[in-house]
Amino acid sequence: MEELNHISPKLSKLKKENPFGTPDKYFDDFLPQLQMKLEAEKQLVPPQQYRFIRFLKPAISLAASFALIFMLVYWPLNNFMSNQSAENHIEQDMDDMEYLNMVEGIDENSFYALLEEPNTSTEFTDADLESYLVANVSEYEIFNETSFN
Repeated sequence: MEELNHISPKLSKLKKENPFGTPDKYFDDFLPQLQMKLEAEKQLVPPQQYRFIRFLKPAISLAASFALIFMLVYWPLNNFMSNQSAENHIEQDMDDMEYLNMVEGIDENSFYALLEEPNTSTEFTDADLESYLVANVSEYEIFNETSFN
């Protein structure tokens, strides 16, 4: 106690009684007031929901959660992957178009000269020859050239 007097003289002067309490005659009419409040709450309770909606609510929330997962995960991932594959197709189409433009730009004499040239570093395959013929020569012309009259 002496230690408390040294530390804080104002605290030691305070009375040691409980500052909290209930108002006078609070418990005299407590029970009737509680009954009135309970009755008022019973009247304010909303009517019971339809059973059909009560059974559908979990299924609807489950469907909504799956839709949300789909929208947040699968759809952006699918769009990202399709954009990458579209870019790859565009690059491949550009390479094919450049090759076709190069092959179409060669006249027949230059093409035959390339085939007969002994020091060529690139060799044409049957597929290359076939793609050139399909692009530049009709079937009728091939038939006329190969037929023996």
